[in-house]
Amino acid sequence: HNAKGAQAGPNFPKVRIEDDVQAQHRLLTEHFGIQRLALVTGGSMGAQQTYEWAVRYPDMVQRAAPIAGTACNTEHDFQFAETLNEAITTDPGFKGGHYGSPAEVAARPQRQATVRAVIGWRPAVFRPPPQNREGGWGGGGGGTSDFPRHSRHKALGFDSVQAFVDGFMTGYFAPMDPNDLLCMAWKWQRGDVSRNTGGDRVKALGRVKARMFVMPISSDMFFPPSDAEQEQKLVPGSEFRPIRTVDGHLGLFGTDPDAIAQIDSHLKELLALSV
Repeated sequence: HNAKGAQAGPNFPKVRIEDDVQAQHRLLTEHFGIQRLALVTGGSMGAQQTYEWAVRYPDMVQRAAPIAGTACNTEHDFQFAETLNEAITTDPGFKGGHYGSPAEVAARPQRQATVRAVIGWRPAVFRPPPQNREGGWGGGGGGTSDFPRHSRHKALGFDSVQAFVDGFMTGYFAPMDPNDLLCMAWKWQRGDVSRNTGGDRVKALGRVKARMFVMPISSDMFFPPSDAEQEQKLVPGSEFRPIRTVDGHLGLFGTDPDAIAQIDSHLKELLALSV
């Protein structure tokens, strides 16, 4: 959004997850002189970067923990991102990306917020818990439940689901530049570590030397645990450590204290492993 000249607005070059990781690698090695990484971790697109790090630089990464993301994006996830893109590009104010300011793309924040709220959160997040129901937030401790202890929008201080979408979701996406979101979505859709090995996913994930905990979110509809588990089985010596919560992919916002505790516990255990 702040590029100038020929790279401004919709003309900004297409960049990939691997471009991010190579830039990070140059910063760490050439500027800071760091040659070994005790842990690489991140959520969602950060998980895509984590996999890219572990595959591209296997001798540098000692431990890795991709959270709520995959090594090779799926066709299903690609199509979901297309619906987010269309929420931007079909806005009359978008003008092919040549709008004067993000405010001109008037309906874009609400459309993005609504679509992400529907798919990013699980239905149980919006469902009132049954009376006299015991259990936590649907986490991995005792009494796992398909209901949060409180309706999540109320736990976050919103009186209704609509107020939650308007205040929390729209409030999050409204400041974002539409061309930035499209650039990020293009990158997300094409995250694929098999580009390191001529399209061979098995060979790519077989390159990983890091101690790896693969940590999908149990209720994630962006990056389902089944997709993550298929990849985990291709990583030598890795472990499958799903984060149990009803919050879905947007549990990455930190809305479930029990899910955060699970992540902390897994990362502490991973860091304690010898390499």
